[in-house]
Amino acid sequence: MEQWQTPAEIVAARGRFEKQIEGWVPPAAHGVGLVPSTAPAPSAEHFPVVNAYGHRLPAVVVATVVGHRGGTAAYRLTRQDLERAIELITPAEAYVEYDHPNLWTWRDTFLPAIDADPEAEVVAVFIGDAPETIPDPAIDAFRAAFPDEAVAITAATAGAAVVREMYGTELSHFDKSLIDFATEADIASEKAIREVIATYRPEDAFEGEESGSDGDSERRWLVDPLCGTLNYAAQTPLAAVNVALVTPDGVRTAVSADPISEETFWTDGTDAWIRKGGGDTVLAPTPRTMLIDIQCDGTPDEPFLGGQLVADPELRKKFGPRVMSTTLALTWVAAGRRAAYVTDDRLTEGGGLEGSVHFTAPIAICQAAGCIVTDLEGNRLHEGRGMIAAADAATHQQVLDLVRPHVDAMSS
Repeated sequence: MEQWQTPAEIVAARGRFEKQIEGWVPPAAHGVGLVPSTAPAPSAEHFPVVNAYGHRLPAVVVATVVGHRGGTAAYRLTRQDLERAIELITPAEAYVEYDHPNLWTWRDTFLPAIDADPEAEVVAVFIGDAPETIPDPAIDAFRAAFPDEAVAITAATAGAAVVREMYGTELSHFDKSLIDFATEADIASEKAIREVIATYRPEDAFEGEESGSDGDSERRWLVDPLCGTLNYAAQTPLAAVNVALVTPDGVRTAVSADPISEETFWTDGTDAWIRKGGGDTVLAPTPRTMLIDIQCDGTPDEPFLGGQLVADPELRKKFGPRVMSTTLALTWVAAGRRAAYVTDDRLTEGGGLEGSVHFTAPIAICQAAGCIVTDLEGNRLHEGRGMIAAADAATHQQVLDLVRPHVDAMSS
């Protein structure tokens, strides 16, 4: 039996399927559900797997079986259809670094359920850019099944698509200060993100970098539609689209999407992954690069930690300092591309970063990946000024020891 043992082989197989469907348009979301014969109508609980801007191989496999080309639609599958979809996608299981939730659900849950309930209905749903032309309760049920992390991924990916499309074009600037501005891309990205959240979570509150706050729900979406605007406007491909859902219990889900590389870093509030090429890989922080990103957007009228650290010979003996100027740097710590990240940003009166549209998403991703994240004095994050994020405890202690003299000097 054919086996696809690498991501490249999976992507190549997906490409072959896509070429066979004339006019194929990948869906924004898709999933297969099973409705028991005793259920009066499809409901959210019947869709255990919701794919939002990801898992494109299962999408095109099911589309191949049912004849879908694009748009929003629902299709009923026979047992033979489901078995054919399972047969077509099974070679991907040979790559063990990806989870395969669609295959495992179809094969290990749905087939036994059909054996027990032969009259159960299997239904595939595709959500495209345009609304459905034929109303179907299965489509409504699938939309209702979206978990918060799927909404966050859908929203961030919609914003990232706008940012990517406008990259390198002539953009109008809207000044915020002498050294900061927004662009048309910031505003358009936030609009796209807001539309997604309004569609799936209309009762939730919203706080955007460009449009401000709206709503009084305890569930609040924090959105930075383009973190790294100055990089982006100068055609420097280092920027992020940040979306986080905050509840009274903390950050429920968070996404930082890189619009240029098309990588999506995300957490469900417990674990953290990177989505690229249609699959999710667990984030694994490590200090092996010994590179450290240091935020250098300091204010000109007070001592500047970033500049001092970059010039510190003791730091340069142990780490390779880098300046990135976007919170994407935090996701790189979570992914093992950086050993640590330091910022002296003080976004609240007390000096903390809590509730920041810029930092909430990547901090949550770092913490879920297992990084050590504190303020500049090693205390719990948000207790004091700034932040140190490190791949592990040993690296965090090294950075803390290097930062401490500079913090003490500025405080004296």
